[in-house]
Amino acid sequence: MELFVSSKIKPEGTTFLQKFLQKMVNRFFIGFLRYAGPHGKQLYLSRLQKELKAYKRTGNQENLINVAVYCVLESIAPEHPKHHHNEIVDSVTRKQYGGNVE
Repeated sequence: MELFVSSKIKPEGTTFLQKFLQKMVNRFFIGFLRYAGPHGKQLYLSRLQKELKAYKRTGNQENLINVAVYCVLESIAPEHPKHHHNEIVDSVTRKQYGGNVE
Protein backbone atom coordinates (compact mmCIF):
# COMPACT_ATOMS: atom_id res chain seq x y z
CA MET A 1 0.00 0.00 0.00
CA GLU A 2 1.32 3.38 -0.91
CA LEU A 3 -0.01 6.63 0.50
CA PHE A 4 0.09 9.83 -1.49
CA VAL A 5 1.77 12.70 0.32
CA SER A 6 2.38 15.89 -1.64
CA SER A 7 6.06 16.52 -2.37
CA LYS A 8 5.49 20.12 -1.17
CA ILE A 9 4.69 18.95 2.34
CA LYS A 10 6.24 16.10 4.21
CA PRO A 11 4.70 16.27 7.68
CA GLU A 12 6.72 14.97 10.58
CA GLY A 13 5.54 11.47 11.46
CA THR A 14 4.66 10.46 7.89
CA THR A 15 6.77 7.31 8.12
CA PHE A 16 5.13 6.38 11.42
CA LEU A 17 1.71 6.99 9.89
CA GLN A 18 2.54 4.73 6.94
CA LYS A 19 3.67 1.95 9.27
CA PHE A 20 0.60 2.35 11.49
CA LEU A 21 -1.76 2.26 8.50
CA GLN A 22 0.01 -0.79 7.10
CA LYS A 23 -0.44 -2.62 10.42
CA MET A 24 -4.08 -1.57 10.41
CA VAL A 25 -4.65 -2.80 6.84
CA ASN A 26 -2.90 -6.09 7.64
CA ARG A 27 -5.13 -6.58 10.70
CA PHE A 28 -8.24 -5.70 8.68
CA PHE A 29 -7.53 -8.24 5.95
CA ILE A 30 -6.52 -11.02 8.34
CA GLY A 31 -9.87 -10.51 10.06
CA PHE A 32 -11.59 -10.40 6.68
CA LEU A 33 -10.13 -13.80 5.82
CA ARG A 34 -10.91 -15.27 9.24
CA TYR A 35 -14.47 -14.01 9.56
CA ALA A 36 -15.60 -13.75 5.89
CA GLY A 37 -15.87 -9.98 5.91
CA PRO A 38 -17.58 -7.47 8.17
CA HIS A 39 -21.16 -7.95 9.32
CA GLY A 40 -23.43 -6.35 11.90
CA LYS A 41 -23.40 -9.32 14.27
CA GLN A 42 -19.84 -8.55 15.37
CA LEU A 43 -20.76 -5.44 17.45
CA TYR A 44 -17.78 -3.36 16.32
CA LEU A 45 -18.68 -0.29 18.39
CA SER A 46 -18.71 -2.38 21.58
CA ARG A 47 -15.36 -3.93 20.64
CA LEU A 48 -13.93 -0.48 19.84
CA GLN A 49 -14.95 0.82 23.27
CA LYS A 50 -13.40 -2.21 24.97
CA GLU A 51 -10.10 -1.76 23.08
CA LEU A 52 -10.00 1.96 23.95
CA LYS A 53 -10.56 1.12 27.61
CA ALA A 54 -7.66 -1.37 27.44
CA TYR A 55 -5.44 1.27 25.80
CA LYS A 56 -6.25 3.79 28.54
CA ARG A 57 -5.27 1.17 31.11
CA THR A 58 -2.09 -0.16 29.44
CA GLY A 59 -0.90 2.35 26.82
CA ASN A 60 -0.30 -0.52 24.39
CA GLN A 61 -0.33 0.69 20.77
CA GLU A 62 -1.78 -2.66 19.65
CA ASN A 63 -5.06 -1.54 21.18
CA LEU A 64 -4.98 1.64 19.07
CA ILE A 65 -4.51 -0.41 15.90
CA ASN A 66 -7.54 -2.47 16.91
CA VAL A 67 -9.52 0.73 17.63
CA ALA A 68 -8.67 2.05 14.16
CA VAL A 69 -9.76 -1.21 12.51
CA TYR A 70 -12.98 -1.28 14.52
CA CYS A 71 -13.67 2.33 13.43
CA VAL A 72 -13.51 1.20 9.81
CA LEU A 73 -15.62 -1.89 10.51
CA GLU A 74 -18.23 0.14 12.42
CA SER A 75 -18.49 2.38 9.35
CA ILE A 76 -19.05 -0.66 7.11
CA ALA A 77 -21.38 -2.66 9.38
CA PRO A 78 -22.65 -0.25 12.04
CA GLU A 79 -23.88 -1.29 15.45
CA HIS A 80 -25.02 2.26 16.28
CA PRO A 81 -28.72 2.63 15.42
CA LYS A 82 -28.28 6.25 14.25
CA HIS A 83 -25.16 5.65 12.14
CA HIS A 84 -24.76 8.32 9.45
CA HIS A 85 -22.13 10.65 7.97
CA ASN A 86 -22.33 14.44 8.19
CA GLU A 87 -19.07 16.10 7.13
CA ILE A 88 -20.22 19.61 8.08
CA VAL A 89 -20.62 18.88 11.78
CA ASP A 90 -18.21 20.75 14.06
CA SER A 91 -15.48 18.90 15.92
CA VAL A 92 -16.56 17.92 19.43
CA THR A 93 -12.99 18.38 20.75
CA ARG A 94 -11.68 21.52 19.01
CA LYS A 95 -13.18 24.04 21.46
CA GLN A 96 -11.97 22.16 24.52
CA TYR A 97 -8.53 21.07 23.29
CA GLY A 98 -7.81 23.61 20.54
CA GLY A 99 -7.03 23.16 16.90
CA ASN A 100 -3.47 24.47 16.73
CA VAL A 101 -0.46 22.93 18.42
CA GLU A 102 2.20 25.43 19.42
